[in-house]
Amino acid sequence: MMELLQIPAFSRAIVALFACGAAFPLLGIYILSLDLIPVRFGVMHLSLLGATVGLIVGVDPMFFAVLFSIAAGFVVSGLSSRASGGTSGGAMALLMTASLGIVFILFYKTNIHAIEAFNLFWGNVLALDRTEVYLVAIVSALILAGTIRFLRPIAAVLFDRETAFAFGFPSTVVYTGILVMVCAGIGLGIRITGALMVDAVTLLPALAAQSLKKNFRPTMALASIFGVCINLTGFALAIVFDLPTSPAIIVVGSAVVLGCKLAVRLRKGVERSL
Repeated sequence: MMELLQIPAFSRAIVALFACGAAFPLLGIYILSLDLIPVRFGVMHLSLLGATVGLIVGVDPMFFAVLFSIAAGFVVSGLSSRASGGTSGGAMALLMTASLGIVFILFYKTNIHAIEAFNLFWGNVLALDRTEVYLVAIVSALILAGTIRFLRPIAAVLFDRETAFAFGFPSTVVYTGILVMVCAGIGLGIRITGALMVDAVTLLPALAAQSLKKNFRPTMALASIFGVCINLTGFALAIVFDLPTSPAIIVVGSAVVLGCKLAVRLRKGVERSL
């Protein structure tokens, strides 16, 4: 095991998984609190399109995935400001299906290698180069720093955008910033866990933290702790048992979520018995 950690690909993977494990679960809390599940699907598909364009033009797919995702964040923010009650679901469905259709046409017409296409869907954290790891670390640091610096307005917007505005917070700016962070994280997740498994590093740790029914600050801290533990444990199991990394992380994350829910139920049962 220790010999594997001395291999650059494995050490880069650990750094990337640690960084995104600490920051990306905060995005999961944003997604769950603002009901951005449909948005995340649309952004995942658009970032997949960006990564495909990167493969075609010979540029790092992660760069184009993040670029397309951030653009999607501003589009979603504009849609939500025009739609009463949230983002237009029809527009998200159109974005998702159109992006996926274009992706498969590009796969067919440009003869993209099957392994490269497979990695976009399933991810390959061991294939990250040094620049990509730096990008993951920088974006993760920005997400953590932005959340800590603007925790109060973020908490207000997550509770209710109109109430946040009434209390003097720039709710539209904060909401747009949250969307951009979420979209950038999803774009990076394409390379780490693949388009189909971004939830492994965003939603699962957030679900585990929220299930414990803590206040906002402890929930955010717990989400980061769960994220790091889930990522590194899943990666370790993948190495020991020769498993694909992303599915291993998902299995560990799912077990943590179920364990947290079970712990809450047992605690409630004990309290009732007393």
